[in-house]
Amino acid sequence: MNILIVDDEPFQREELKEALDRIAGKNVCFFADSYDSAMKVVSKNRFDIAFLDIQMPGKNGLSLAQSIKKESPRTNIVIVTAYSQYALEALKLFVSGYLLKPVIDSDLQEVLSNLRNPVTPDTAQKKVFVKCFGLFDVFIDNKPMKFKRKKEKEVLAYLIFLKGASANRGEVCSTIFEESSSPEKDFSYLKTVMSALKTDLQKYNISDMLIHSNNSYSINLDTVDCDYYNYLLGRADGFHQYNGEFMSQYSWAEPFNFELENYK
Repeated sequence: MNILIVDDEPFQREELKEALDRIAGKNVCFFADSYDSAMKVVSKNRFDIAFLDIQMPGKNGLSLAQSIKKESPRTNIVIVTAYSQYALEALKLFVSGYLLKPVIDSDLQEVLSNLRNPVTPDTAQKKVFVKCFGLFDVFIDNKPMKFKRKKEKEVLAYLIFLKGASANRGEVCSTIFEESSSPEKDFSYLKTVMSALKTDLQKYNISDMLIHSNNSYSINLDTVDCDYYNYLLGRADGFHQYNGEFMSQYSWAEPFNFELENYK
């Protein structure tokens, strides 16, 4: 499951994650410690469940619950707090559960078994994992994706690097084809490369990963789990995945390593 845990106490976040892993197996967890940091994560990711503390600096967990429901109506909201007096207000928001700290495994299991929006296997986790630190690679159900052409893999790497922003043909060609002979030949070759990429994505049943419109290309962020994105968002295990230089096989990615080292 894709899970958001919001609490200003690091120990409480880790403790809840451990309980979730015990009960529901390995999950993809994002952490946030405030209203603002949580909404930043929610704006870029879809979650099956959001576990929210109530008392935090700034806006409280009830305000956060309202905002998440507007941004992502299918996300199950579970309030996790040391205080019982907020239960009525939480119920008015039609939350999926209300847990008192310290959270007991049996109570957590009951909440997971009675979610307002049940989590199906198709929505529980993303099928595609993209590795950007070290050698760039794409994994489908934990198996490396095979590409017919090296350049189609590099184009995909560049689009991943753009984090959902669009790149037109000229931008892609100037980045990928460093030793260009002519723009016309580059555009023609790019057309061949993109056709091969679309064919390979279709073969793996992940065609929706690529967005193509008006001679521009981008990545559908909702379809991928990526160590690079996790690192930028400060996800719970994102730092442990930062192992090696960023996309080390591509020369155009080299300048970005310095920026990453100084990001946090």
